[in-house]
Amino acid sequence: MRSMRSLNTIILVGIWLGGVSACTTVLMNTPVSKRADGWVLTLSQVKQGPNDYEGEGGVLLSAGDNQRLIWTDLTVRNEGGQEQTFSYETCLLVGKDQARQLMVVSRREETNVGVDREEAFEPGQEHMRQLVYSYPKDQRPTALRCGAILLAIPRPK
Repeated sequence: MRSMRSLNTIILVGIWLGGVSACTTVLMNTPVSKRADGWVLTLSQVKQGPNDYEGEGGVLLSAGDNQRLIWTDLTVRNEGGQEQTFSYETCLLVGKDQARQLMVVSRREETNVGVDREEAFEPGQEHMRQLVYSYPKDQRPTALRCGAILLAIPRPK
């Protein structure tokens, strides 16, 4: 009887993990870095889904009709010699005839914790942030543009 319970547990865990992974598709997992104007930006991952974002205090954001949420992991580093302020509002998710503004800036922790859309950086300081966008279901983003920096999102080979 004990071995049957273990088998059932393994099956349930497998089903649960399969369900979780089905909610997310990795579009890019190879870091891309560029520098300009005293900043170094690194786009390390782009995922499709999940299509809901639950933030602090139970705030829930969802993708609209015929939309999906695209989650990007962006590291921002100040390479200038003095404090600078970075505006995440300048980061657009672009593709064929699309340029989408971000919905959410998060700290990328287990619990989604929001971050101001402008952040001050001391020289050499860096932060990794998760930027969430709404994007048409039938299209794939091709780049993340933050001001003068364009980070390509290559198609898988």
